[in-house]
Amino acid sequence: MATIGDVAREAGVSRSTVSSVLTGRKYVSPETRAKVDAAVAKLRFSVNAGARALATSRTMALGVVVGFHEAEFSPALAAYLIALSDAAREQGYSVVLLTEPDGVEAVRRAISGRQVDGLILLNVVDDDPRLEPINDARYPAVLLGMPQDTRGVDAVDLDFAAGAAALVDHLADAGHREAVFVQWPEELYASGSTYANRFASAARERAERRGLRLVPVPVPVGPEQVRETLRAVLQNPENPHALLIHNDAAVAMLPFALHDLGLEVPADRSVVSLHAAELARLYVLSFTSVESEPVVVCQAAVEMLAKRIASPGSPAQKRLIVPHLESKGSVETAS
Repeated sequence: MATIGDVAREAGVSRSTVSSVLTGRKYVSPETRAKVDAAVAKLRFSVNAGARALATSRTMALGVVVGFHEAEFSPALAAYLIALSDAAREQGYSVVLLTEPDGVEAVRRAISGRQVDGLILLNVVDDDPRLEPINDARYPAVLLGMPQDTRGVDAVDLDFAAGAAALVDHLADAGHREAVFVQWPEELYASGSTYANRFASAARERAERRGLRLVPVPVPVGPEQVRETLRAVLQNPENPHALLIHNDAAVAMLPFALHDLGLEVPADRSVVSLHAAELARLYVLSFTSVESEPVVVCQAAVEMLAKRIASPGSPAQKRLIVPHLESKGSVETAS
């Protein structure tokens, strides 16, 4: 039977590094962790998870607190949940979903019962009430979202402001001077949703600087409602022919609405959007876009939380993932 020393020699690391990977007591880089994991698999080394948890007073589980708003698009959320689960597994953790409607109480219960080693908060809003019990207990946590005030809690997210600016610039550079701004339902902005408000604010600011008039149109997320709303938008002769979209349900349904009306992109409409690559594959979207990078964002969040668990007293970190625009020829040069 292989020993921890055998694993260390196979991976080319110290015994203490192997121990850190197996117990989660210290942060280990993904590259080193991969070497240890490969050695463990090759040597068929096994460790009793229950004994490890007892020895370290850890659950080796991360709590993902989901505060899903009815105005959001569930397939987009699923991409983040899958990415978080994969990233946690790579760090030696399992994931526990905390989906109770009362997010504050769910956080309090997880902390008081020591159900998980740390928390990841999704659907973050400004002045998020879930931060109060986390701050009171000084519990390891990461926000997957960037409120104006993180209140000393680690936070990571896509740079939605930069993404909005890139999309506006793409339309303006092609000569467009006006565009329909397809937005989330108004209640999502009113809730304080950080990603929605950051994108919208940056889009308006950049459009004003570039001389691009935006016509805001909130679109619901129900399949039939969004399709009907998009058809009305596309049929209105007073609306611009360019579309800037930040609404996952809308971009998913847009090809159907275009087909209903016999319209083509870019001949009849120019389209740019921010959405996940997984959503593009699922709905066969071929629009110029900024990718929301759920995998990169979630990996960063889990790594940040693993460091926080290992070093609870270190300064809080904030990280914005740089977005990238992928041109797919969905914008025609305006005359």
